Amino acid sequence: MITFEEAGRLLGLAAARDQRIVGDADILAWHSDLNAAGVSCQDAEAALTRFYAVEMAGLEPEDRRRVTTPDVIGIARKIRNERLANFVYEPPPGDDDPHYLARLRGQLEATADGRRPAPTEQAAIEGGPHPDLAKVLATIGQPVPDEDSDTATVHRPGPLGIECPKCRAAIGRPCRTPGGKERAAHPARTGDTSDPAAEQAEMERRRAASARHLARQAEGENAADEEAAS
Repeated sequence: MITFEEAGRLLGLAAARDQRIVGDADILAWHSDLNAAGVSCQDAEAALTRFYAVEMAGLEPEDRRRVTTPDVIGIARKIRNERLANFVYEPPPGDDDPHYLARLRGQLEATADGRRPAPTEQAAIEGGPHPDLAKVLATIGQPVPDEDSDTATVHRPGPLGIECPKCRAAIGRPCRTPGGKERAAHPARTGDTSDPAAEQAEMERRRAASARHLARQAEGENAADEEAAS
């Protein structure tokens, strides 16, 4: 509670700055307003100083005015909130705190009043990252293998998951023709176990058989033409 003497001293400090005339009615009004708002004398003095030294000092002379109790109350509350900006609860020794709420309220009140030093910096967060995040962070900065390198490890399904034994295409790279153009994966890469030489021989056999058939057909037609002509 602010006493009448303290309210008179606060008004005297205001009058010393703005040359107001203070009477008993002024003291009574300030005493009632500040006590109704729960403002301490210490916070009221700090609010007066900030009002004149900071807020009014930034204005042109014609824009300045005298302080009122709403000004003092508003600035005092702002000062209290600033003291609590970096508040950190201090638990008692041990793990159990049966009086946690009472202790917390007491520390909050003492810090807001200025009786307990207010931290000037925000408390740092302790502890490392989550294990999953730590694994991801561990990969940052690692060298990335050249995608054209034959030694690159590429895990992917399908025929591109192995090096092509036919055209020597690297893992993850498409097969190519002798001319260097991309083509479908060679049979050796797709798991086809057929013999390419045998396939080529069978194709040649079929071509020869087809040629013989065409030759015989041509001979038959020539013989028919000769017989018709005779």
